[in-house]
Parts: sequence; C-alpha cells; structure tokens
Amino acid sequence: MRHRTFVMLFAAFAIASPPAAVAADEPWLDESFEKGTDVFNASAWGMEELDAGHVRAGLRSVIPVGGHWGSSGHWYFDEHGLTAPDEIYWRYYLKFPAGFYINPPDRGKLPGPANLYTYNCLGNRVSTPEAPCWSARMLFSRDYADEHGNYQDGPADRTLIGFYTYHLDGPDNRGDILAWDESVALLDHDRWYCVEGRMRVNTPGHNDGILEGWVDGQAAFSREDFRWRRADEAFLDIDSFWFDVYYGGGESTRTVEVHFDSLALGPGRIGCDDAFVFDGTFHDDDGSVFEGDIEWLAASGVTRGCNPPVNDRFCPNDEVTRGQMAAFLVRALELPDGTSNAFDDDDGSVFEANIDALAAAGIASGCGPRRFCPNGLITRGQMAAFLHRALDGRLPLGTPVAFDDISDSIFRLDIEWLGATGVTRGCSDDRFCPGGLVTRGQMAAFLHRALG
Repeated sequence: MRHRTFVMLFAAFAIASPPAAVAADEPWLDESFEKGTDVFNASAWGMEELDAGHVRAGLRSVIPVGGHWGSSGHWYFDEHGLTAPDEIYWRYYLKFPAGFYINPPDRGKLPGPANLYTYNCLGNRVSTPEAPCWSARMLFSRDYADEHGNYQDGPADRTLIGFYTYHLDGPDNRGDILAWDESVALLDHDRWYCVEGRMRVNTPGHNDGILEGWVDGQAAFSREDFRWRRADEAFLDIDSFWFDVYYGGGESTRTVEVHFDSLALGPGRIGCDDAFVFDGTFHDDDGSVFEGDIEWLAASGVTRGCNPPVNDRFCPNDEVTRGQMAAFLVRALELPDGTSNAFDDDDGSVFEANIDALAAAGIASGCGPRRFCPNGLITRGQMAAFLHRALDGRLPLGTPVAFDDISDSIFRLDIEWLGATGVTRGCSDDRFCPGGLVTRGQMAAFLHRALG
C-alpha cells in the first residue's frame, strides 16, 4: 500500500500543475486488457493475462490451495491527473469458472472503491479517529438468506455476490457483509456476467452515503444510509479503485480462479455495452461459424439475445428448448396470437403465448396429451418436423439429400424434406444426427437459410 502521508508531503514541495477535475461525462478508465494487465499502480501483483476473456483477452486472479490472496492493486485517481471524486460508478465483467469452490463458512473479496488513508479497513481493522479509512469492496459467498432472514449454505456450483464494506456503523471487528438480491446476483459458474456498482461517500458526519449494484443491468442492491466519514474527515474521498481478490475465513481448500474483463470507471452509470471491443450485435458470437446467421436473426427482429434486459449476448453454444423454438418461429413467421390454451404444462411460461400461436397455426406438436414440454431440449429431428410443418409449400425443393442415419427415425420424411430445400447440410458427411440437440447458433443457421 502507498504511504499517503508521504505522498501528501512530497506533493507540497513538487513543482507541478494541480490535478485536473474529473471529466463531467467521459469514463475515467475503459480497460479491455487487450494490452496486458499493467493498468494498476506499480506495486500491483497477482494479476495474470487471460487469453479467453469476456470478448478477447481478460484478466484472472488465482487463489492457491491453502492460501488467501489472489491479487491486489489500486487504480489511484491522483496518479492519472484526476481529483478524487465523491461518487463513482464502475463496471466489470465477472466469471467464476467451472470448478470454483467456496467452503460454506468462508467468503471472499472482489474489486471495489476504497480510501486506505491508513492501513486499516481491511484484515478486521476498522476505522478509528486516529486511523481513519474506509473500503467498499465487493464480496463472493456461498451463504444465502432463507425466507426468515437466516443464512444457510447454497449450492456449490453457484456463487452469490454483494458488498463487503468497512463503514462507521458496521461491525466493530470486521467489514459489513451485504449480500445482493439472490434472485439477480446468484451467479452460475462458467458464465460471464456484467457487474455494475455505484458508491457516493456520505456528507461528513451524516448518514447519507450510497451503495448500489446491478447484474446484467438488473438492480440487485440499493441503500442510502451509510456513514464512512466522520464530521472532520472530508479528506476521505474516493482515493482509488482497489482491485483486490481475497479468500477469507479459512484457507482455500483448492486452487481456484476468478476471471475479469472490460473494467470501466466513471462519473455516471456505465452500463454493459462494451461495443468498443466487439463487432456486431452480440459480443459472444465473434469468430463463430454462425456469426452471419446470428446477425441476420438479430436484424430481422427474430432474436433478442439470451441475457435480458441487456441482451448483448446470444449464447450460440447453448441448446434450444422447445419454448425458445416456439418464440423463434412465431417471430420469424410473424404468426398471429393463438385464441385458446392448447397445452396444460405451459401455464406461467414466458413462452406460453408463442406456444399457443404455434398450435393455432398447426405447427406445434406436443410431447404428450395436452403437454408441450416447454423446457425440454429440442433434437435435430424434432426441429426438422417443426420447420417442415411451418414452411411446407413455401420453399422450392431441389435434389434430395441421402442421409445414412435417418432410416429408423420417426422424422425421416421431415429430414428428407429439409435436405431437399437446402436448409440443412447435415452434421457431417452423409449424416444428419437426428437425435443430436440443436444449439442456438445452429438454429440461427436453419432459420437464415429457410427465410433469409
């Protein structure tokens, strides 16, 4: 950590122009890690380059088995010619890779703003009048509040995020643990999430400090009653953004990693659009063989992405459910609404209206008596049947394609029709793979060839 007292004494004698005020609307930092991890102060450590980041390159922090620290470093405002602000917004993309594990009693820290004017506000040392400070790092945990407000262990393959802040009204022996809304902030492993935060330090001596948080654009936390600064501590502004990764409680029982990308800091809400480093509508289809098909689907209004409300990802490798298939076809064919409830097992599904429209058009086939199975995954053979019913007579037929693996399939005639239209090219030489599951990228290709 820098010795802030030394920095202030040095500044009093240095011959230099005063730091500029922060810009009114431009981000102070917009970092894609394309040129490595050397964006933090000179004493930063533990940050490693990640080849496969959120879009291209990224950053990773590795917590070793039996250890606590993954990485630590600061982005100081004064080192970038800026006056430290009283309010900050931040955004970074975050992923807990497959195999990430937290022993249930333990928690950990993630990057967030701080003013470590003294070497307190970490390591169970709170702010005192003699040693003032504050920090508002983020948090990862496996503890979740139940319906009575009590905490219990959560699943090993999902991680809850939140804030871990040292404030004047918090515990007297550690930071305050503030979990975010688990309906929004309980993150699946091996998936990138857009995490945003906001902090405004309190008016000195008053309980009006603010912390807010969002995941993929959805509100996950908001409080406006914090007190980090005493009446005589106006100098405790937002000194730095602390890129800290720490496993707390016991030691980590295995080597784990936390991945980051697209870090941005600014005076206003930044949002999840990091289009400066990806091409097209979605950031996760760059380089995909289906990228052109996906872009056509987006331009046609058939797809809205896979992470509402942000919808900057398409998830091309995710399998398609029967409900999603219904939505794709209804939008692509501009089908009118259905007038009756065709199936009993789609009540409450977000795809119910699409399923009813598909049934009214004579396209939907159920999976049982008055059942559609909206959450069931769709096979290539089933998809051929859907498309055959939807587009029969609307596409010219060419030379039939001889697939070697469809003779026993109940969808043989549908597949042969699909091959004759040129909509499908099979899954390999002379094979269609009728039992294989359809991905969203493949679905885009099928619809593009059929309707494009």
